[in-house]
Amino acid sequence: MQNVKRIFVKVVVFLLGLSTAVGAWAGGLGKNAADITLALAPSVCRQKITGFGTSACWWSHRVTDDSMREDLMKQLYSEDGLELNIYRYNVGGGVNPDHNRVSNSWHNTESFYVFDEAQNAWAFDFTRDAYAQKALQTALSYGCIDTVILFANSPHYSMTVSGEASGGVNDGDSNLDPAHEQDFVDYFLTITQHFLDAGVPVKYISPINEPQWGWGGPWVHQEGCHYETDQLARVLHLFAEGIEKRKLPVKLSVPESGEIGELTKEYFTAIGSDPVILRNTGSFAYHSYWKDTLLEDKAHFRDWFDEQNYADRTLDMTEWCELPNKHATTDPMAAVIMARVMANDLNFSRVNSWSSWVAVNGEGINDEGLDFSDGLFSADEAFTHYEKSFRYWAMAHFSKFIPAGSYLVPFASTPDDYRKSTYDRRVDTDFAAFRTPQGKTVLVISNEGPEKTIRLQTPGLHMTVYTTDEARRLEPTYNGRRLPTLTIPAVSVTTVVIDNDLGGLFR
Repeated sequence: MQNVKRIFVKVVVFLLGLSTAVGAWAGGLGKNAADITLALAPSVCRQKITGFGTSACWWSHRVTDDSMREDLMKQLYSEDGLELNIYRYNVGGGVNPDHNRVSNSWHNTESFYVFDEAQNAWAFDFTRDAYAQKALQTALSYGCIDTVILFANSPHYSMTVSGEASGGVNDGDSNLDPAHEQDFVDYFLTITQHFLDAGVPVKYISPINEPQWGWGGPWVHQEGCHYETDQLARVLHLFAEGIEKRKLPVKLSVPESGEIGELTKEYFTAIGSDPVILRNTGSFAYHSYWKDTLLEDKAHFRDWFDEQNYADRTLDMTEWCELPNKHATTDPMAAVIMARVMANDLNFSRVNSWSSWVAVNGEGINDEGLDFSDGLFSADEAFTHYEKSFRYWAMAHFSKFIPAGSYLVPFASTPDDYRKSTYDRRVDTDFAAFRTPQGKTVLVISNEGPEKTIRLQTPGLHMTVYTTDEARRLEPTYNGRRLPTLTIPAVSVTTVVIDNDLGGLFR
């Protein structure tokens, strides 16, 4: 009984304390006027979040060391790491031994489809791409992944007009030979069946990637294939028929447009206009390149998407890295920019999931010795060592606190100067808010400018705060009763978790 009385007294004291601006943390914050006030719309939820992910493209097949592979996958796909639940596996188009102009060894892929000299025919060899398959199985062993996406940047080189997986003979030529469209479908679905038989939870297949870009001609630095809209629709129709004929438990994630401009609406319309494609499509996917500050474009694109009435199909952002990349891996602004784009894609495009381009990329050392790799990790050419980028922590501020099944929550009000300048980016602070299945409220705040004071008009009793800036990496910086005001450091990413867990106040 005495313990009960003591707890009761503590709770009463705490509740009384909520009625005042405490200001005991970070130098008396409650005494200062707030730069920004954040108030959540009560009982309002927008899109359901299905998760966060990244791609194993162009690096996982290079990790030959078992301990290195285990460490990377643990940092990406375990509860001790980012807890990512979406894994994007690249179905490579292979390298033509007689005709290959891709000079970057990271961008050359090993294919399951090989020419059997003895049989004088093409055949599947699923012992190939072994290290990439080991990487996937290692990641799956941690238990966080619920979605695997098989994606191709190009059809197999034997099915292309140019004989290469890096694009057409001329820039802008469709490179999938019309005579091999069905061959491409059969090839990709056979690979899909292999992964399903191996117990891989393949949810989506994505056979087309960034179809609007020219790909080919003199620009052959990586795999890619341009599609005109009529061919895209024709090929996806064949894929949809193939899924149904084989009774595969997968959906299409298409068309992975390179940005929301260009031909994206035309591609989406073609998909939505074909009942066979549409009923086999689970995800409309695009990449968020080239629109980092054009929030009005993102919002208008989402408005247009909603008008199409695609029922329960999700809108997913499946690739992004900073283009052009202006921030080194050791620059905290790299994390802030990525967190800002994530927040804006979730708020304005209202995507259901968000994936970075690649988990690991090769070093990009400039004349000053700074590494401008665009991955969450950066590795040397031979993959003998790797370094964590600040971008890793940007992802962590979302993926570790916003589980699948959470909902985005809109803000009820923001200061007029923020609201008026949101689209034209005269502000340097961006926000996203979520409600988790556990009833917690999660705020992610990116601040590209000087220190800010933010007043929080959100319900809840207990608050934890995590900070990434020049000196800290997702460091817990507060754990206690909910504060009315926070100081957000300059050039930082902050995650605030608010709940009614009274037990957390007395631990």
